[in-house]
Amino acid sequence: MKVVSFKLPEEDADYLEYLSKKTNIPKSEIIRKALQNYFNAQKDKPFVTKRLKIYT
Repeated sequence: MKVVSFKLPEEDADYLEYLSKKTNIPKSEIIRKALQNYFNAQKDKPFVTKRLKIYT
């Protein structure tokens, strides 16, 4: 697994800590599940990327 770091607003970080302790689920697992739910909700939407063509 790849390590990713990011910033959260203080109150979100506090709530994540609270949920982790309440459910006995690691914070990283809660975040992974939340991201997976978000990704699944986005599957029906088109994914567009920018492609740059560089001529040399």
